[in-house]
Amino acid sequence: MMIVMQPEVLSGLIGFGGALVGGAASFGGVWLTLSHQRKLAREARLAEIGQEAADKALNELITLGEFLSSVRSDVATMPTDERASYLDTVFGHMENVERAVARIPNRELRDRVKSLLIVMRRFRAAGVRHFFAVSWLAELTDELTDLLSAYIRSDPLPSLSSRTEEKQRRAAQHELAQRRRFELMQDPDPANVDPREEDADDDGPAT
Repeated sequence: MMIVMQPEVLSGLIGFGGALVGGAASFGGVWLTLSHQRKLAREARLAEIGQEAADKALNELITLGEFLSSVRSDVATMPTDERASYLDTVFGHMENVERAVARIPNRELRDRVKSLLIVMRRFRAAGVRHFFAVSWLAELTDELTDLLSAYIRSDPLPSLSSRTEEKQRRAAQHELAQRRRFELMQDPDPANVDPREEDADDDGPAT
């Protein structure tokens, strides 16, 4: 049995269906707009957080550079060890830089800063006197300053300088030699000593 709809009913149903489709399209458009706005707001907030954190880290580095340039000559002539009082100030600024940079959303920058801070902590690889350690720390502070400045300007992050690459190499060699010495303390067999490793830390100051 065929049901015949009145034209008025059919027209109403068509109109109702059109209203549903139009409402759905309107709702979808509003949802997409709000989603896009939330994304833009989040990106803007992350950029703001990154800039604030980078500014704080940069200020710490500038202060650290000024402090290192003021280290007295009597400190610089001391044998390189962990007991020099100036290192407390140095490490304090480095920790502040690390905490600030941890809030920056740029992962490449965070990794670069972290790796350079690790090399800074290997300052004993610089030489037998704190004179060399101070230069080591000051030059890496300058490298970090250039890196953070480029990020703040939205410039591409600069490549490492040849001096910093050399420091990374020396730091790795120093750490390897220290580990080897520790192993030999556990197994003091002269046959296991490589004379090339005995002088790994004595090949002069960093350049």
